[in-house]
Amino acid sequence: MTPPHPRGPAAPPTREALRRDLRTGFRRAVGLTALGTVIPGAGLTQTRSRKIGWALLVLAVVGLGVGTYYVLRSGLTAAALSLVARPHLLMVLAGLFIVGGILWCGSIILTAVQSRPTRLDRTRTRLLAAFTTLMVFLVAASSFKFAEYASITQSTVSQVFGNTPVNPGSGAQVAEGEDPWADQDRVNILLLGSDAGADRIGTRTDSMILASIDTKSGRTALISLPRNLLKAPLGPESPLRAIYPSGEFGSPDSACDQGPGQCMLTNLYVDAENYAKAHPGAYPAGDAPGRVELRGAVQEITGLDVDQTVVIDLKGFSRLIDAMGGLDINVKLSGYGTKLTIGGEHVGDRVVGVKGYFEPGRQHLDGYHSLWYARTRAADSDTFRQMRQRCVVQAIVQQVNPAQMVRKYPEVASILKENIYTDIPVQNLPAFVELVERVQRSKITSVALTAKQEVYSNDPDYNLVRKLVQKGIAPPKATPQPSTSTSKPTKTTSSTTDSYEEC
Repeated sequence: MTPPHPRGPAAPPTREALRRDLRTGFRRAVGLTALGTVIPGAGLTQTRSRKIGWALLVLAVVGLGVGTYYVLRSGLTAAALSLVARPHLLMVLAGLFIVGGILWCGSIILTAVQSRPTRLDRTRTRLLAAFTTLMVFLVAASSFKFAEYASITQSTVSQVFGNTPVNPGSGAQVAEGEDPWADQDRVNILLLGSDAGADRIGTRTDSMILASIDTKSGRTALISLPRNLLKAPLGPESPLRAIYPSGEFGSPDSACDQGPGQCMLTNLYVDAENYAKAHPGAYPAGDAPGRVELRGAVQEITGLDVDQTVVIDLKGFSRLIDAMGGLDINVKLSGYGTKLTIGGEHVGDRVVGVKGYFEPGRQHLDGYHSLWYARTRAADSDTFRQMRQRCVVQAIVQQVNPAQMVRKYPEVASILKENIYTDIPVQNLPAFVELVERVQRSKITSVALTAKQEVYSNDPDYNLVRKLVQKGIAPPKATPQPSTSTSKPTKTTSSTTDSYEEC
């Protein structure tokens, strides 16, 4: 029996088969490189370096899983704020983004190299190199941006927020548990608008508003302190009592030799700064003398404890509103029925420096015009300006859009670092975000300390002021329900203490 002939050598692949194999290999290399860009290490698991690929993939999945679990358990806002409240962790996170980005980019390059067909032609080699470069750029840019944001956040938080209250026992009492405000019924935040600048000597607080917030309902009363209040009572521990033994700022009258305007509440900040320069060590280390004095004076004037303080200068105020995208404001005529001025000041009996006029009606104002709407008083007086300031503060609280602020995060961070001070401890930020959300869902009312309420700036009755404040922060009385369906509805009263103010 004749044995079968052995099979001969295989026929060489045809040119068409080689081209088909190269096309398939090229598409595979591109696909694995793209997969490694989307999922770290995933493309590398299909190459000779599969162990490295699986290690990177496991690290990525575990990290993503832990992060997702934490966000789902705490909520996105709380999870983000828990990072913000830990500046050292932010720096670690920035480092991890950089190291992780380098490893991720390296895995993409290694995937492209090891999955590339051996005999790939020059054109496809260049295309694969260009595609890989683009993928590496996307990952590197994203990693760098995340690291940059983490670094910016750490720097901003460290510079703007304090770690602990300045005075032991002071500050809002934030509780552990589901409700961070379970241990405190009200939080009082002093908002100061500073006019510090290169063209001014010292710091004057032309805007002073105490926001008193019911922590359960979010109902808020904005209490405006007139800038021209005289005889402001000083805090019990005020170092200025050494020169004002009566306990009143500007008394005796000899202290106002330069004119009664020097003894207005708005000048207390400057007076404290000057006293601190002449008497080193008179004020606690770590806090500005002006803020110490204003905090004490406002507590004496209103009868309310000041839990936290926020100071913003005029430039920062304007920039912050621009970052918000502007404000919708119901622009009013002046208290005397004329158009409000943009710019302008009184010089004797004349108003000079007017740059324009506000048209009345609801309109969208940028930062510059919002600032002037809050500041202008050339057409009426400080009394009406206080009302406009409360309206602008109310508009900011109600219209701030977190998504808009996140899109302009580096700009917002720069504004915070350069123009804003607060003594809110960084670890309390999540609680204060929750408080702001309650305020936005509730009602904001106003307490105006004006002649209409028989509060006269040149000789104020501070007992009356404290009574007005207590009335302003009192919870609203329950409205009786109509006894029958045919009863006429009762008219809702204004939420302000003055009919001029309709924000």
